[in-house]
Amino acid sequence: MTVALDLPIARYQFELAARTPLSFPAYAGSTWRGAFGKALRRAVCVTRQPECGGCLLQRNCVYSLVFETPAGAEPLLSKGNAAPRPYLLHPLSTSGQTYQAGETLRIQLTLFGRALEHLPYLIHSIQQMGQQGVGAKQGRFDLVAIWFEKKLGADDWVPAYLKVEGRLQPPLGAQVVLPAAPEAVRLRFKTAFRAQHDGRFMHESVFDLTSFMMGLVRRLSLLSAYHGQERLTVDFKALRTQAQALVAEAAEFKRFEWTRYSSRQQCLIGMDGLLGQFSLTGAEWQVFWPWLWWGQWVHVGKGVVMGQGQYQLEDLA
Repeated sequence: MTVALDLPIARYQFELAARTPLSFPAYAGSTWRGAFGKALRRAVCVTRQPECGGCLLQRNCVYSLVFETPAGAEPLLSKGNAAPRPYLLHPLSTSGQTYQAGETLRIQLTLFGRALEHLPYLIHSIQQMGQQGVGAKQGRFDLVAIWFEKKLGADDWVPAYLKVEGRLQPPLGAQVVLPAAPEAVRLRFKTAFRAQHDGRFMHESVFDLTSFMMGLVRRLSLLSAYHGQERLTVDFKALRTQAQALVAEAAEFKRFEWTRYSSRQQCLIGMDGLLGQFSLTGAEWQVFWPWLWWGQWVHVGKGVVMGQGQYQLEDLA
């Protein structure tokens, strides 16, 4: 991959004010994702069918695009797998936290591709979520402001919406500037990475770097195919060969255990993953630099829409 991925991306921070007490579990990703999906479906579904499959409006519905992206006949998608969703929620700032009425909290939402066009619907859904309640106490909140990151990864946030003004700035993709590859880099997971190797989920003593790298390449390729402006041309065989030559140096991992309740399956589902870090040195890894840099913003592995698989890169030079 020699050029930046042509994928519109925007990161938003939502500033919320608690109206009643709010309480979140140790990892709040599933809580936010479930409440967000229910609020969006209530807001936009006009047929009230229990399932999106078979609905005449499926390919033109905001809920379907964002939460149940139609798979279609995409050759990159393995049989039985779901298409990548064009959004991510970032729950860390609220995980394990309790808020009293009047206190402020923030959540972050990342959007890709066409999902940016539907930002007003998503904002309305978050407002409705605040009226309907979220978390163990079904706490309520008001939307106070929305902030937009001008340059991807720069942590420079500007107002996109202020309640006192009541105006929303037109949704735009963030400015993207791919920096030069450092000589050496450390990758540190901020949220749990959950993925399989040889049919089993990786754990603290079994981390396969090739599976990680190719999972990242595949995720970015699928995001490009479904939500980008131009499909990537990727030599997967060559990249796999190059990935197999890499070594994860100074690797340290620990297991992060959590479960989420699936309303669809009516049961608890294990979502254990890995936290930790590893380093890459030498010239061989740098062919993966664009993939790794982009991966910071799209995440990798299972449960990414709930914030899992987020990592940070640190220059070791």
